[in-house]
Amino acid sequence: MRFATPMEIIIHQAILHVLDTTMDAPVLSGGGMEMTAEKTAYFQYHIEKLLASDDIRQCRPLPDSAFKNELEHNKDFVDLSCRIAGVLFDYMHAHTTIPGADLAVVDFTRDGEPWLGILKLNYKNGYTHYTENVEGAPVNSIIQQRACLPSQSGKVEEGALVNLTDYSMKLLEKKFDIDGRKEFYLSTVVFQYTTAQPEKKKLQAIQEAAVQAVQENYADQPHVEAQVAMLIANQAADNDNQVSVQQVRQQLKEEYPLAAVPFDDYVEKSDVLEAPEQPVTVTPARIRRMESRSIHTANGIEVKIPTELLSSDNEVEFLHSDDGSISLLIKNVIL
Repeated sequence: MRFATPMEIIIHQAILHVLDTTMDAPVLSGGGMEMTAEKTAYFQYHIEKLLASDDIRQCRPLPDSAFKNELEHNKDFVDLSCRIAGVLFDYMHAHTTIPGADLAVVDFTRDGEPWLGILKLNYKNGYTHYTENVEGAPVNSIIQQRACLPSQSGKVEEGALVNLTDYSMKLLEKKFDIDGRKEFYLSTVVFQYTTAQPEKKKLQAIQEAAVQAVQENYADQPHVEAQVAMLIANQAADNDNQVSVQQVRQQLKEEYPLAAVPFDDYVEKSDVLEAPEQPVTVTPARIRRMESRSIHTANGIEVKIPTELLSSDNEVEFLHSDDGSISLLIKNVIL
């Protein structure tokens, strides 16, 4: 079992703009906020959570992307953030199915590289206490607050993280009803970037291609899905939470040589892997899930076994009965 190195995120500055679509114009901040320990922790948490999301999309700027052009030429952080907020608000105001939000623009470094975070903090309804004076006595009640932001342990539903060294983007976006059709709008309108498949779908396509290739050529090989999952998890842990088609192919060539060429064929036929030369991000949470397998019995007992031990007869053994049922023998138990 291997472990990926944690990333270092340093927040340099942040600014917040109010994009309340019940108003006719955004409330744009004229300067960055004072960064306290609490605010720094808030933005670090949500940036880390975005980076670790399975739903993130790896996107590249289109040739005529006005957003990328602005990033290249506008080095005034406050003005840049205001322009982003203005474009976003205009589109939100014209399409009211998109929820109102506060927009946080964050200047940060990730492992020493410059990044720009654009976090759309969608409003949520919440409640707090309210005290009023009735006939000279305080009366406590509750009041609804319509513009609550995600909590520190909550979830940012829409956001973009831009690597300023090559302008690639990690994008989390949602579809909304736009003129009668469910469509994305951040990638297509606001940023003008490509709309790639989520990383979890690309990882699933690589994993399925590898499993099919091995099963076709090694019919007697047990626990193929678990072994392929472990292979990919180890590759990701060794390569900064990333895995590539070429890396998986090379590993298959070493461990299952007959599966390498069929793997290429499955990858080529995939509708999900549009750019197989690009690495796929594997989140730490998914790596942990791939490192073990849960086995359930008919009466609800669950046993979790490290993937690397599934093929070790010294640790566990699967016993096949004549009636088709399977029993699990666990060895070296310590009570």
